[in-house]
Amino acid sequence: METRKVQITGRSTYVISLPKTWVNKVNIKNGDSIGMIPRSDGTLLINPKLTEQGEKIADQLTKKINIDFQNTNELLREFIGVYLAGNNIIEMDYKKTISKDMRQKIRDISQNVMGIEIIDESINSITVKDLLNVSDFSIVKGLKRMYIITRAMHKDALKALNSRDKELAEDVESRDNDVDKLYWLIGKQFNLILKDVFFADKMGVKPQEALSFLLTARAIERIADHATRLAKNAKTISEKTPLDNKIFEISNKTLEIFDGAINAIYRNELKNAHEIVEKSKKTHDEIEKLRQEILGLKKIDIPTIVSLTYIVDSIDRTRGYAEDIAEIAVNHYFVK
Repeated sequence: METRKVQITGRSTYVISLPKTWVNKVNIKNGDSIGMIPRSDGTLLINPKLTEQGEKIADQLTKKINIDFQNTNELLREFIGVYLAGNNIIEMDYKKTISKDMRQKIRDISQNVMGIEIIDESINSITVKDLLNVSDFSIVKGLKRMYIITRAMHKDALKALNSRDKELAEDVESRDNDVDKLYWLIGKQFNLILKDVFFADKMGVKPQEALSFLLTARAIERIADHATRLAKNAKTISEKTPLDNKIFEISNKTLEIFDGAINAIYRNELKNAHEIVEKSKKTHDEIEKLRQEILGLKKIDIPTIVSLTYIVDSIDRTRGYAEDIAEIAVNHYFVK
């Protein structure tokens, strides 16, 4: 670290000298303009060439991956990994001709990731590009959208159980992709915030705040997964059971915990976050009692008991992830 004394020229101009080694390294000439960005932490960011910096960042957002394998699950994991890393152009090469099944899989993956489109294709390569300007999509709005979809999924999954509506249950399952798209987008935004201070400023969030939002998005995504699991098990139950009302009651309490946790992090309410955590722990005790009642059911076939157990387990997992969001809200309070 080098230090410089501040000098005053005239009545209102404060001047400091720039280190010569740095000036030579970044090739600053007499008369060049230098960008200066005041940071919220009191520091001043000096960038000699903002336009060139932007071009360098753009160059780094292209990534090539070798798809020299037939395992489509591996392809999905690597594709999402490259996307989350912040790349907006992904080139996939293969030593041989890409099979029809592999091409279709890549198309399916592209459709399940927000903003991704195939822009070039040959017999042994496929290039996709993210056409969405991720800086125009607010992380907070993305979280809110995830929450609205996920809450409706959970509620409709229990409604499908109550009415024995298999079509509604299948509709709940189909909505999980929408939540995944938003979660991956927020993950990409988080990584770009860590890489590029200018992107963080454009998004209007601090890296510490972005971490809270990413952890919240992860918890919501897991709640959506369990809403899907609820719907799948609801389809297997065809008759009413003596514990249906208790299951619906505990489900409503879980949604209240979810709602309270989200409100706590949005409104930055410390007291409310603590109350939600305590309420969640009490609800967990009620769920444990309900589990024992399910296992003690008489005149109910084993497959139904198993499905009911899975349903209550998913409700408890949902409660747990909602509690995690409330705890994130406590940490987030001290970051603001």
